[in-house]
Amino acid sequence: MQHRIAPLNRAPRRIRPPFDVDSYEPDPYRFGETNDQWRARRHADRVAALLEPLDGVDLGAYDRRIIDWLADWDIETVGTIASLIYRARAVDAPESVR
Repeated sequence: MQHRIAPLNRAPRRIRPPFDVDSYEPDPYRFGETNDQWRARRHADRVAALLEPLDGVDLGAYDRRIIDWLADWDIETVGTIASLIYRARAVDAPESVR
């Protein structure tokens, strides 16, 4: 399902579109996991959420390092960065930056 990515007027509730919808669903994997396992899974999901709008973009090691660092931030920060990337990709870039 394709969602319209609109400018954010408040902190996002999710790390993926739609950003303005609450995402408080029970986490079925949480039970039986250690805190470290849960944190690692959550981090990997946030990395994936930041990489999704960058599909097709060449990334270097430093780019990936910063994405990994950003993935440690909260939902509001990761959601905002992902939303900005989606919206920036939706705009036609001027010839001077292509």
